[in-house]
Amino acid sequence: MKIKCEFCSVMYDDTLEECPHCGAKNENVRRGGIDAPITVEELKKWYEEQGLPPYEVTRFFIGIDYKEPKAFGIYKDENSGNFVVYKNKDTGARAIRYEGSDEAFAVNELWLRLKQEIISQKKRNEEENAEAKVVTGKKIRFGGGGFFSDVLLILGGFGIYILFMALTVLPCIYFMIPNNPLNRAICPMQGYYDYNGDMYYHMAGYKKTEWIKYSEDSQSWETAYIAKGDRLFSKKDASTYFVSGEWDSSLACSDATKSTLYTDFINDYEIGKGYYSYEDDNYYHIEKSQYDGWFHYDSQSDSWDPVTYESVPADLQHGNSAGDFWYTPTWDSSTQITDFTKSSSYKEYQESHKSSSGSSSKSSSSSSWSSGSSWDSGSTDWGSDW
Repeated sequence: MKIKCEFCSVMYDDTLEECPHCGAKNENVRRGGIDAPITVEELKKWYEEQGLPPYEVTRFFIGIDYKEPKAFGIYKDENSGNFVVYKNKDTGARAIRYEGSDEAFAVNELWLRLKQEIISQKKRNEEENAEAKVVTGKKIRFGGGGFFSDVLLILGGFGIYILFMALTVLPCIYFMIPNNPLNRAICPMQGYYDYNGDMYYHMAGYKKTEWIKYSEDSQSWETAYIAKGDRLFSKKDASTYFVSGEWDSSLACSDATKSTLYTDFINDYEIGKGYYSYEDDNYYHIEKSQYDGWFHYDSQSDSWDPVTYESVPADLQHGNSAGDFWYTPTWDSSTQITDFTKSSSYKEYQESHKSSSGSSSKSSSSSSWSSGSSWDSGSTDWGSDW
């Protein structure tokens, strides 16, 4: 988000502690994304709102100087007044991620790492659930007094027929459903692939996977479409072309995880709601999806007009850059922006979305936990510094 210096009127990034032009102090320095916690107490609250397991389970200790191995944490050193972000590795050695007076920066470091861990845990749950369905360990016992046994004895041949259908026909139908857990279980591993002279990257996340391809001409990553029957479509065939799970300078491409396409994927293609100030124009975003719900303010007609995603400036189309131009979530007279919620466009939008007015507004981002799935801290990489 860009803000105006109160002394010299130069626009600059609100994460800077002072104006780069005149040196005036930024009294409202902000770290992280729009909804990012900026204090230790806010991070504690965010943690609770996600429905996460206790600290001892996730191994993320907020506001605690935890001494045992295998732990991430943040706390304020009462002697120095500094905020410390740390990781206790499996060996017991402590790696300091940050130590300083900037609480917002310190909180953001641990918050981003926690969100990354949530995504990893969800992916692990997804894979384990898929494997459990592929290799089911339940047996039907006859004459043992079990529920299934009693049903089969009562129904006789008809019960056997139902069982036959369940084991043969239904699985066939199930595999025809797009994005089902078993299909995801046979998807290629996340990482880099050298295929037909081009570099591909497979992005794998919670309930979704996508391919991107590196373009030598533009020196950037582009969306790739892998059709059924292609050698990269199945995990078994794609493994022949697998190069690496992590980027290094020996690969004939840039780091895929630094691309806008990857950031959009990780963010579930979502952009924060609210007002955006871009150059001399004002925009309002009302949907979660970055592709929908954009409005532009026309100063001449004093109206908010719906615009297509393609009409929105490129910097506002993606979550990794839109935050720099985010202005405010709700209208305030001091912003000098006409209130979008008082416009005819907003009323028309409300009318067209009445059917979904009762749905929850809570984000379903892949980096939110909000599930009853298990958390296994043993799957975390405890050997690295972060």
